[in-house]
Amino acid sequence: MIVVMNNRFLHPRTSAAPAPSDAGAPHPYRALALRLPFLLLLPLGFFLPRFFAGRVDWIETVYCARIYPAMRSVLSALTGWFSFSLAEWLLYALVIGAALLLLAQLVRAVCRRIPLHRFLRALLSVCIAGGVLLNLFYFTWGLCYFRQPLASRMELPIEARSVDELASLTELLARRAAALRPQVSEDASSVFTTDTDAAFAALPAAYDALGQAFPVFSGSVTPAKRVCWSEGLSWLGIAGIYIGLTAEPNVNVHQPPLLIPAGAAHEMAHQLGLASENEAEFAAILACALSTDPAVRYSGAMHALLLCGNALSRVDAARYTEIVRSLYTDGMRRDLADYSAYWDTYEGKAQETATTVNDNYLKHNAQPSGVASYGESVDLLLALEAETAFFAQHAPV
Repeated sequence: MIVVMNNRFLHPRTSAAPAPSDAGAPHPYRALALRLPFLLLLPLGFFLPRFFAGRVDWIETVYCARIYPAMRSVLSALTGWFSFSLAEWLLYALVIGAALLLLAQLVRAVCRRIPLHRFLRALLSVCIAGGVLLNLFYFTWGLCYFRQPLASRMELPIEARSVDELASLTELLARRAAALRPQVSEDASSVFTTDTDAAFAALPAAYDALGQAFPVFSGSVTPAKRVCWSEGLSWLGIAGIYIGLTAEPNVNVHQPPLLIPAGAAHEMAHQLGLASENEAEFAAILACALSTDPAVRYSGAMHALLLCGNALSRVDAARYTEIVRSLYTDGMRRDLADYSAYWDTYEGKAQETATTVNDNYLKHNAQPSGVASYGESVDLLLALEAETAFFAQHAPV
C-alpha cells in the first residue's frame, strides 16, 4: 500500500537531515532594541520649532527663498496629476491601515497566535513612521512658520489704530460687498451661489496679479482641491486645510458657497509659504480683490467684512450696528444668515475639541495667539489701507 500525505510520497527511512540552526539569529527583543533609537524622531520633530524659532534669517534667505519653493514645485507637479485631493486619501489609508495593522497584531498576540514581540514590532514601526512624517511636515513646509513676519517684509507699520480707522475700513468693505452683490448668482433661495470649480480655477491668475502688485507674494500656486468627505471637516469646524507633504490646498465644499472662494484663496496662500493664519487671511483677501471673477471678489470682500465687522463690534457695537443697518443689502443679509445657520448646526464637542487642538498646534508653531490669530489679519488690512489705500483704489467694476 502506498500512503500519500500532503501530495508527497513517503520514501524509505533515511538518516534525518539536521535541523536548521538559529544560533546566529539575533534575539527578537534585541532586534526591537536596535530599532528603538529611531523613536527619537518623534521628540526631534517636537523640538524643531524651538530650534528654528531663533533662526529667522536662515529660514527667510535659505529655506523660504530656495529650498521650499523647489520642493513645492516638485510636489505640486506630482500631485497635480490627480484631480482629487491625494492628501485626503493618503490620510485615510495611513490612519485606517495603521489602526487595522495594530488591532490585528494585538488580537493575534492575545490569542497567542504570534509572539508578543511581533505586536511590539508593529507598534514600534507605526511610531517611527509618525516621527518620519512629523519631521517631513516641517521640512516640506512647516518651517515657514518661523520666517520673518509679512508686515516686516512689506514694511507695513503694525500699530494701534483708532476706532475711526477701523470703522472707515469696515464701511469701505461693506460698500464694496454691496456693489459686488448684484453681479453674482443666486440659488432658488436667493442666496449667493457660484461655480466652485470655476472659482478655484480663477484664483491662480488672481495671485499672479497680486504678485505683480506686491512682489512679496510672487510665486506659483495651484488651484485648490475639493475634500471628498467635506462634511467631516464641518463637524470639526474646519473650512480648509493645507497639506505641505503633498503641496495641496484643500477646501471644505460642503459649507455654504459664501466663503468657499475666499477659503480656497486662504489655503493657496499657505502654498506660497505664508504659514501664519493672519498672513494667509490677508493674502487671500487681497488676491480675491484682484480676481476677474465677480464671485471670487464678492467672497473675499465678505470675508474681510466679517473680520473687520467682528473687530469693530468688540470696540464699538453701536457703530457696527449702524453700518449693518445702513450698508448691508438684503442679499448680503441672506448670505450671512445662510452661512451662520449652517455652522450653527455643527457646533458641538467635536468642533470644540478640534478648535482646542488647532489652538495648541498654532501656539506650538510660533503663533502665540492660537486660533485668535485668524482675526489679526485686520491689523494688516488697516496698515495696508493706511499706507496704500488698496481697497479705495481697487473699487468694484
